[in-house]
Formats: sequence, C-alpha cells, structure tokens
Amino acid sequence: ISSMTFHKGSGVGLYLAPLVEFHRPGSRWGIMLQAGFDNREGKFKEETAPCGCPVDLSADLSYITVEPSLRFAPFKSNFYLYAGPRLAFNLNKSFIFTQGIHSDFTNQDAHLEMNGNLSNINNTMISMQIGAGYDLPISSQKKQTQFIISPFVSFQPNLGQSPRSIETWNVTTLRVGAALKFSYERKITVESKIVKPTPKMLGKLTPPML
Repeated sequence: ISSMTFHKGSGVGLYLAPLVEFHRPGSRWGIMLQAGFDNREGKFKEETAPCGCPVDLSADLSYITVEPSLRFAPFKSNFYLYAGPRLAFNLNKSFIFTQGIHSDFTNQDAHLEMNGNLSNINNTMISMQIGAGYDLPISSQKKQTQFIISPFVSFQPNLGQSPRSIETWNVTTLRVGAALKFSYERKITVESKIVKPTPKMLGKLTPPML
C-alpha cells in the first residue's frame, strides 16, 4: 500500500443537521446556525500496482460540523445568500484497500482486502462555505404557525479541508439539500386612545353698540 499513490476520487455522503435561523420579514439581513453530522465518503480512481493488479482505495470520513452563517436577501424576497466559517471535528477515519487479480494470471489467489483507520488525521478543521437558498411556504399565510421548505446549495472549497497532515489530499464539497423550517407568529394588540381637543377661550365677546 505504501508504494501506491492514489489521485482523484469522488463520492456522495450524508449531511444531517438542525437549523436555527433568525431574520425579520422584509429585512435583507439575518443569521443562521447549523450543527450536525457530515459524512465525506468517497472512492479514489482505480490504479495499477507494480504486479499489474488493479487496486482500489475508498475512504469514509465523518465529522461533527458547526456552521454559523450570515444570511443576506438582496431583493428582500424569499431568495437568499449565506456565507460563513465551518468548524469540523473528526468522528470516523476508516479506509478499505482492495487488490484484484491480474487478467493474465487467472490462477492467482483471491482478492486482497484490507480495512483500517487512516493515520495522521486532522481531528479539527476550520474552513468556509458559501451558498444560496429559496424559501417556499407550504402552509397558509393566515395561520400563526408557518411551515417552509427551503432547497439550498452550498460550495465548500478545499481551503482548510485537508483530512491528513502529511500529504496534499484536499476535499472540495458541493452540498445540495433542503431544510424544513417552521415558525410561530404571535399577534400583538396595540391599544389606541383618541384624545379630544379641549376648546380654549380666546377672549370675551362684546355685544355690538346700537
């Protein structure tokens, strides 16, 4: 394994996190906070070992991620942009290495498979993200409890996303999903008082002289 170099790879992982969001209706600015489970599972492109055998390497990285963001609605509408830092703590760092059989030697032993944990993993990573979303109301606007589904997409560049401290392995992430939001509106009654003007005596009236 140590003599093999793997290059590009790709994969699909699971992201689950609660979302807390605050912004006033009709306002451009707001804040968001997400914290949850972030999986970065992937498989590298197949390589060929010195023996001529095909070899594969897959990695399963998982993190607890904390992502505060600043929300901006440029048109004061349901469309919004957001950006902020990402703080991740490693949970899982396993890998699977497999070596196949050379096509010209069918009498070789069966496939070789090795499982283990990656070494020199960065337990804490600080990176960033930028994304966009759109709020779609799914309940009547007249109700006090509002339900909204918000599809979103975010991009997390490889800056600060090096899983290991001993090589140039970087991870670039495109996250696509949807958030289910709900809020409760409270009616506020404003009491108003009508104040009648008090007439003022400007002066005495003098009867006309005949």
